[in-house]
Amino acid sequence: MPRPNLRPLCLAIALIACGASPSAATTDDASSSGSDGTTASSTAGDGPGPGATTELPGTDSGALDETGTGAGSSDGGDSGPPATTCDGRPPVTEAPPSQWVDATGNLANFPSECGNLTMLSARPCTDEIIAGVALAGLFMTSDGGTSWNPLGTGAGSAVITNRPSSIVYDPEHPAVFWESGIYNGGGVYRTDDGGLTFVQLGDFGHNDLVSVDFSDPERKTLLAGSHEQTQRLMHSTDGGLTWTDLGPNLPADSNFSSAPLVIDADTFLVGACGYADATCGVFRSTDAGLTWQNTAPDLPVVARPLWAADGTIYWSTIYDSGIARSDDLGQHWTKVAEGIVSGHPVALADGRIMDVTADHVVVSDDRGDSWAAVGEPLPFKPAGVTYSAATKTVFVWQWDCGNIVLPFAIASAGFDDGG
Repeated sequence: MPRPNLRPLCLAIALIACGASPSAATTDDASSSGSDGTTASSTAGDGPGPGATTELPGTDSGALDETGTGAGSSDGGDSGPPATTCDGRPPVTEAPPSQWVDATGNLANFPSECGNLTMLSARPCTDEIIAGVALAGLFMTSDGGTSWNPLGTGAGSAVITNRPSSIVYDPEHPAVFWESGIYNGGGVYRTDDGGLTFVQLGDFGHNDLVSVDFSDPERKTLLAGSHEQTQRLMHSTDGGLTWTDLGPNLPADSNFSSAPLVIDADTFLVGACGYADATCGVFRSTDAGLTWQNTAPDLPVVARPLWAADGTIYWSTIYDSGIARSDDLGQHWTKVAEGIVSGHPVALADGRIMDVTADHVVVSDDRGDSWAAVGEPLPFKPAGVTYSAATKTVFVWQWDCGNIVLPFAIASAGFDDGG
């Protein structure tokens, strides 16, 4: 597919390199780990078809020493995803100073490619922050960003070379998580040991987001959205061993099927928008992807949604234009904010929602109806935000289209979430 002569479109998927479109980017080389105006790379796979298989390691839940953290307010919405608790969580101390400090550490000037520092993610119940670096995989810090160490170094681990776009944690076993990424290598990976080893799921690639059915203890149903591709939505009913493409069942005029959300084994949402000459919206299915209805034709939602503990779903909209909210599992939607960076909102322990604008971290205590700036002005326009409840620290990041991680790519500041 030829690359369109359009300005880069940055659709952040979960905590990905987007929101701060670099001035150096062009439609030929600009990159983010969401739809950014470029076409699918030639490295993207065509999908495995019904018969493809992948060997998965067993999940030894007895070996996991942490579980997830709960978040979300107590009013409005249907029941949310499974509640999470923390066993063995590090003791929480007072929040660090609120001044922004450089947390790039030894990732500064790290060799990469366009998109470089693609995402940050706070691992629940730990003091760990995970960073995605294009071509280089995932890195973890447990000292606030002074030092970053590579993940996936265990014997037999698959090697992650994609541009990481999202990490989704198992709410009951956060040593289990799924990584998705675009362009290089595979599109979906899983770890059962906190990132020591990874296994690739399927032989396809170029995936903005994977979503998992956490209502099922066996985690059998997965959906993987595709980067800048219409009617391409990979579906597994056996935990990622085999996959089929549900994309042809989506409406023919639907936009990029990038951002799925699995409610249960039968109820799916797909946020679809981008530069394609096609219809944006939230496409909803209640028959496991056989048929779909656009429940938000006037809302160009993008990126990874937040499904809060109270059942409210928050979904950001294109071009840093705000947030939409649903109180009934995606059947109806309301635009509730303007000017929020397109990315993944964060649920705080006291029920507030955190996100970022071009110059501030912002929080809402009324389910997105109003937002207040907190802390000092940001040191750069952020691509996204993540929050470590264990250390009461907020992290933001930026990227550009150069071949190294920026010298000041990550900033952190103290913030008390009330937990």
